[in-house]
Amino acid sequence: GLTNVGSIGKVIVDAHNENVCYVGSMGRLFENTGDRGVYKATDGGETWEYSLFINDSTGVIDMAIHPQNTDTLYAATWERVRRVDRRSYGGPSSGIYRSVDGGETWTELTNGLPSTAGRIGISISESSPNILYAIYTETGTDYIEGVYKSEDHGETWTQKSIGGLSNVPYYWWFGKIFVDPTDPDIVYVASLEMHKSTNGGNSWTTIFLSAHVD
Repeated sequence: GLTNVGSIGKVIVDAHNENVCYVGSMGRLFENTGDRGVYKATDGGETWEYSLFINDSTGVIDMAIHPQNTDTLYAATWERVRRVDRRSYGGPSSGIYRSVDGGETWTELTNGLPSTAGRIGISISESSPNILYAIYTETGTDYIEGVYKSEDHGETWTQKSIGGLSNVPYYWWFGKIFVDPTDPDIVYVASLEMHKSTNGGNSWTTIFLSAHVD
């Protein structure tokens, strides 16, 4: 069931059932395909079912799963078109989707988030899973658009500081965000350099210089 999915954005496994796993697919790089999105297996990956499809130019680049209520999932979609002579990274179908029923149905989260975006990274706090962070790349560029935080399971989002992050390029390649597993105020952003916040995204410091941290 995964023969034609192309590049993989993320693989996550249910912490309470090792046979349940999800794959975020970005599709084959140089063509539009109908194989992009989220796939789910309930038999340890022997067979896969389509869970989320947006369109043939939009795949899933990142995912997060609630550590206790594992039927709650988040998927970051990315509208990406690449050809030999051009690339178009971002658009209105880039966004964050949430499922509360194990991927049966999905709802786009929009309250406080941009209506169009490039690559998006998402992370959930293991110690306080009501808290999520997302990093957004500008549409059509490799620079950051914003960092966003939710404290209510993704219902609403607040934009945080990007001071110290705004002049760093290549977020469309490395754009990931991570939350410390024991402290929801400690957050890491990966790009051409690695950055850290100890106050919930209100300020950032560089902890690795000129390191490709993918």
